[in-house]
Amino acid sequence: MTSSDHIQRVRIYLRRDDTWEGRSLYLAVMDRLRLAGATGATAIQGLAGFGPGQRIRAGTVERMDQRPPVVVEWIDRHDRVARLLPLLDDMLGHALITLEDVPIYRAVMRANGPFAADRTVGDTMRSPAPALSVDASLGAALALLIEHQIAALPIVGAEGDLVGLLTEQDLAWRVGLRLPPYLLAQLTPAERDTILSPLINRTVREVMSVEPHSVSPSTSLPQALVTMVEWGYAQVPVVDRSGRLAGIIGQEDVLRTVVEQAPVEEGAVNAADPPTTVSLVMQTNTPQLALGRPLALALEQLLSLPTCRILITDDTGHLRGTIDLASALSALAGEERAALIAAVQRPQPAPLAISPGLPLDLLVARDPPTLAPDVSINHAARLLLDLSTDSMPVVDAEGRLLGIIARGGLIRALLQQSD
Repeated sequence: MTSSDHIQRVRIYLRRDDTWEGRSLYLAVMDRLRLAGATGATAIQGLAGFGPGQRIRAGTVERMDQRPPVVVEWIDRHDRVARLLPLLDDMLGHALITLEDVPIYRAVMRANGPFAADRTVGDTMRSPAPALSVDASLGAALALLIEHQIAALPIVGAEGDLVGLLTEQDLAWRVGLRLPPYLLAQLTPAERDTILSPLINRTVREVMSVEPHSVSPSTSLPQALVTMVEWGYAQVPVVDRSGRLAGIIGQEDVLRTVVEQAPVEEGAVNAADPPTTVSLVMQTNTPQLALGRPLALALEQLLSLPTCRILITDDTGHLRGTIDLASALSALAGEERAALIAAVQRPQPAPLAISPGLPLDLLVARDPPTLAPDVSINHAARLLLDLSTDSMPVVDAEGRLLGIIARGGLIRALLQQSD
């Protein structure tokens, strides 16, 4: 038996009426184990029981405890038991807990699907995480967002405890900075000063979200992804048991983990269990325009899209290129460039002061990387990571546009594959 096959059984002896924060303690224990990534546990109710708390009085034993006992039995690999069992200490107090090695005849000790390597947030997170104190300036926060290419910056207190999170949404809603931080690097010093001078001396405390969602190092990767998807976070802070910031994990980190453990060869799959292909998860309703359309129309459409990217086709539906906000900003100059920057900062879309004679063809990035509809989603994830992009067009064998595969769609598909 190898160390990875070393299986242990944990038994936790409780009473059915024991409670934790207003709910049954045995259910709270099982929930915490599940969220932390334990393989499995069962609550078993006993008929009766007694323990060392009973006393002998006047030559007789006290009446046997009438409260039904409950035993939580948890079987798992020894390394996971060692990692997760201390997470229960604050709940269990003086409860009897036993630990023993057990022989296994047959068992599945890890989840099926893309997360079968059984990694946790602690195995995958970036540590140390970029962070700032609540009294830091907004200018310092923007510098870190740009430097580390993240969309969420953890904010910590004096003891290193997580007290807030600064996101691009916070910047847009609370101080009116609607230009994404990654585009700030493309501005000239004069352009940046015009936009940022009223903001950079404000403190992070004024702008941050004060109730950030977080995960623990022992959280399973699927559960961390669920948190990100549910709350719209590209990254989420990781905190230890004392509430201190331990790291940060993002969708890109989790996708990279899935890619690293997946087989590289597309043909190395079981015919009885074929891989999920791009065609099953791609978006077929994609933002697109035809060559020859006015540039102003393309830019106005760009500003209305959260992805800030449009696919460009010809009259026959063949993909000819892409246009995005970053490339448009770098290609424009003079009054057109100033008009685009001003439009990005407006809270509501408005017509752009762009020469009507300019065609969008001038800004199209030709021959973008594409995916075939029959490749696996693991292969698609690998390409997205290699190209540092959030999405890729999907085309047929003749180059006609079929749809787009986006990081969010891949993540949802991977979650559905995992038991």
